[in-house]
Amino acid sequence: MKTQLQEDLARVCRVLARHEMIDLWGHLSVRIPGSERLLATPRFSRKVLPRSIAASDVLVCDASGRIVDGGGELPRQFHVDLSIYRSNEKRKACIFAAPRYAMAAAIAGYSLKPLTHMESATAYGLEACSSDKLAEAVARASAVQQPGIGAWAAGADIYECLAALYHLEYLAQANAIVAGEKELRTVEREDSDKIWRQFAGHPHYHEFFASLDPGPLAHPFTHFSRNQDLLKAKIAFSCRALWERDTLVGFLEHISHRLPGEHFLISASKNFGDIGPEDMCLLDMAANSIAGPRPPGFKWFHAQLLREREDVQAVVHTHDLYGRAYALSARELVPACRVGLDIATRRMPMYSRCDLIVDAEVRRQTLDALGGGPLVHEVGHGTDFVADTLERATVDAIQREQFLAMDHLARRFGAPQALPARLIDDLRAAEPPAEDWWWFYAGEVGAPRRSAGGLSNR
Repeated sequence: MKTQLQEDLARVCRVLARHEMIDLWGHLSVRIPGSERLLATPRFSRKVLPRSIAASDVLVCDASGRIVDGGGELPRQFHVDLSIYRSNEKRKACIFAAPRYAMAAAIAGYSLKPLTHMESATAYGLEACSSDKLAEAVARASAVQQPGIGAWAAGADIYECLAALYHLEYLAQANAIVAGEKELRTVEREDSDKIWRQFAGHPHYHEFFASLDPGPLAHPFTHFSRNQDLLKAKIAFSCRALWERDTLVGFLEHISHRLPGEHFLISASKNFGDIGPEDMCLLDMAANSIAGPRPPGFKWFHAQLLREREDVQAVVHTHDLYGRAYALSARELVPACRVGLDIATRRMPMYSRCDLIVDAEVRRQTLDALGGGPLVHEVGHGTDFVADTLERATVDAIQREQFLAMDHLARRFGAPQALPARLIDDLRAAEPPAEDWWWFYAGEVGAPRRSAGGLSNR
């Protein structure tokens, strides 16, 4: 039988997911009162996602981090939680999440200013810390930014931690509006403390966060793929996941996938948010239409790509907003954020003219630029991501755009700072597989979402 504490932990996780403030790296934990044991969310994967977590998924472990009840693995940075609880007995709960604006500020080394009433208390106790002394900082601070990785909060209970991160993200959004302005007025520490004394005892935060909880959400692909051709359903849902993450314009992009023999599928030109299995076009490797709706003109390029690159199973073509703009810019990217770290910072091969990549000579030049790599950009047009799995190609497309969007947002605060080389190696070793990321992004399709400050989470 699950306890209210487990219910609360799962609820807070779902609220974070609704705000897109937690991903596969995130986790939550709490002490069990009167016990040496702890509750923790499992390492998120295809088995359990932040949006779908229920009380029954929560793990019970001892003070050494050994699981004593529940299935799954402990979170990636759970050793930090254990150290926090050992060093400060007043810390009863902990959250590690990925609030976007707060992460962008930390990447740029920007110190958030206390600009608004309830949130200013978080700014006054906020710290930025690398991995080496992370537990010490989280044990004493109102919240801690781990640049390029995420943000931490520890407190008296799990709702206090959620409030701290909610305030942190709101505060970062407010700071983004006025970042760089001189002679900026801020909330005085004395006034901030007075406000919290006046607010003490009110249950508003518990009630508010409870109202944001949609409950455990079943993964939408499970129902979507029922009684459907599985590959066609996966391609269609990849289109929808790309749409959900604002990775494209929405109807002139395409996904192709190799079939056994000399055939492949390509998605028709249609709003990616509405694409279904019936919108898949069947073609031969000469790009001749065999069945399904009318194929897009981009079929010629994908057909030739699949013929020449036998290692490629899937191709995702996007009209990526940040990707197209950054390709025209002289900005130098630095490895500052874990999401999309490798795919975004690698050399970008390009076809240097704006073209629909239909003519034979243009296709040849674009394929020569691609070579044996995972992506090629057509200037002013879009980007093609190729991989040995549909999941990898889709995730690369989403995460490259996420990385560039984060870089752009960080530049509103200042200059992005590169992660240490040793940390990058650690991140690569701990990175979840593409199949788990695909399931995570697919799980967002149709789910409710909200921004802490009302600004777009994009």
